[in-house]
Amino acid sequence: MLFYKKLNVKNFDLIRDELERATTDEVSKSLRFWDVPFNWFKDNSPLLYEFIESHKKMPIRLCRFYLTPKQNVLIPHIDGLTNNRSPIGLNIPIIGYENTTMDWYDCPDDNLIDGNYGFNKITASIVIDFTKLRQIDTTIIDCPTFVRTDIVHGIKNYNSSLRLVLSIRFSYTATFGKQFEDVMNIAEL
Repeated sequence: MLFYKKLNVKNFDLIRDELERATTDEVSKSLRFWDVPFNWFKDNSPLLYEFIESHKKMPIRLCRFYLTPKQNVLIPHIDGLTNNRSPIGLNIPIIGYENTTMDWYDCPDDNLIDGNYGFNKITASIVIDFTKLRQIDTTIIDCPTFVRTDIVHGIKNYNSSLRLVLSIRFSYTATFGKQFEDVMNIAEL
């Protein structure tokens, strides 16, 4: 299984600059996360908006910025519940990503518990016993990267500064939208 796929996006440095300027006020509030509607990007990051619009195959269901404090972690978890996992996200690094890893883990099914454990008490599955995890892959999200979020994963920010990433989530069904190529034309990227 492929846990991530890095994309070669034209003008990514300009996209990142647009996103950094557009999020300055929210970052100064030190929020751990916040959501924006996809149309927000039309005015605030038109280059990203055009890139997504010209490549997407499925509707956007969520656009969320995640802020990881310096020298901090986002503990291993699964997005969604064990019987209805949110399969993939397109993560776009904005600041503080250089020394930050996203890690995936093998985890026995009986080592997960469902509940309102996510940000803002949204449903998520969390790990019961971290000693039963076995790391199976890792990467630095240093460019737009599709990531599996239906596999136990976590973030480690080793930086002395905060990390900001945008995660774009696409609609999915029981049979479609669970592979990177299902949601976006990425063959040439």
